Amino acid sequence: MMDWIASLPIGWAILLFWTMAIIRSTTTYALGRGIAAGAEHTSLRRYLAGPVYLRAMRFVDRWGPWAVPLCFMTVGLQTAVIGAAGITRMRWRRFIPAMLLGSLLWGIIYGTVGMAVVWAVITTALASPWAAAALVLALAGVVVLVLWRTGGMARLRASRTQRRAREAAQQGGSQPDTTSDAGR
Repeated sequence: MMDWIASLPIGWAILLFWTMAIIRSTTTYALGRGIAAGAEHTSLRRYLAGPVYLRAMRFVDRWGPWAVPLCFMTVGLQTAVIGAAGITRMRWRRFIPAMLLGSLLWGIIYGTVGMAVVWAVITTALASPWAAAALVLALAGVVVLVLWRTGGMARLRASRTQRRAREAAQQGGSQPDTTSDAGR
């Protein structure tokens, strides 16, 4: 099978892998949405209306268009990220472009350099703890760069500050102030 793929012209190889990625990711996404729809008819429906699930839905709908294409650049995370996008019901109009871009990137990578480079990187990372650390640092750097360039770091800091202010306001009415000497 690999010989047949290797014998394809580069454009056809990319198209083959792109098509495979589109089929796999849309199927995984649809299964995730089906699981969420089925859960509405069980005792799990109270969790689907809960604040944690609603927050997860908003998070995935906001950051999913970045996470979906980036997950295609990883080994072993695609199914989890795409399934989560389906379960949390990321909107189709956000999922489709992100999935098409990620699938195209995946198709280009696998259609040009193939699995050989991927396995070489994995083998090197597993053989040397220094290589694994360098790979993790490089990936972390890419994530930080993307967040910085998109303003994501500022939004994360702002949301953290807002959450702390809300928590402080909620606690302020129910607990006495122990930070001052007033009233002693």
